[in-house]
Amino acid sequence: MSKLDCKVLEPSLSPHGHIHTHAHILLPLTQILNLTYKERNFRINNQQLCFIAPNQYHHCLCAAEVITINIPDSMIKKSDLEILDSQVILPVEGVLIPLIALIKTEIKRNPESDSIRYLYYYLYDKLIECNGLKSLRYIREHFSEPITVEMLAQLENYNVSHFTDWFKKKTGQKPSAYLRQVRLEKAKELLQTTHYRMIEIAMQVGYNSNASFCRAFKEAEGISPISYRLQWEKENKS
Repeated sequence: MSKLDCKVLEPSLSPHGHIHTHAHILLPLTQILNLTYKERNFRINNQQLCFIAPNQYHHCLCAAEVITINIPDSMIKKSDLEILDSQVILPVEGVLIPLIALIKTEIKRNPESDSIRYLYYYLYDKLIECNGLKSLRYIREHFSEPITVEMLAQLENYNVSHFTDWFKKKTGQKPSAYLRQVRLEKAKELLQTTHYRMIEIAMQVGYNSNASFCRAFKEAEGISPISYRLQWEKENKS
């Protein structure tokens, strides 16, 4: 699966579970969704959502319709998987209430709509924010600003050396690598959705020069940001 796949599933009472290589988010529309996941049983109502990580056996039973958002690997950062999977069920409250309502409406109206992809990315950020560490939340909210490891360590009340080891255990990356990844993911969104010049994108994602931005992008992606934009436009022509 190479793109977001959203649909409304009919009531399912099948006794069989399954496993697949993509992650997904489940949103019950009316009745309780019974989920078996990681040898635990969950009951999810229509004021909640659940996140199921890739390559995990699960079994769902629901007497009513359920919305499923199937998410390809390319739309979830590996370093975020542990964070997203740390809380299987998440209450739909606060800012998530209008967001989930809009997602449900869009998927029922037109599951192929391009707007769903942008709504998903906003939901993704909010789920990380709800589940994430203080330092992760700070990076995601302030990635365009100068950020030091000392600042992040202070947020978690650790000294720098202990924080770096602790952060890597939690995310699989050093803080500097995670910050670069967030910045470049944001840069890719801008390359796909805007016609901003490279220096404008560089400044918006926290790089103080076009050269440093292009160098970091090419090291991570294997191609320059300009080539990435051209390639994406070519592959997504209607």
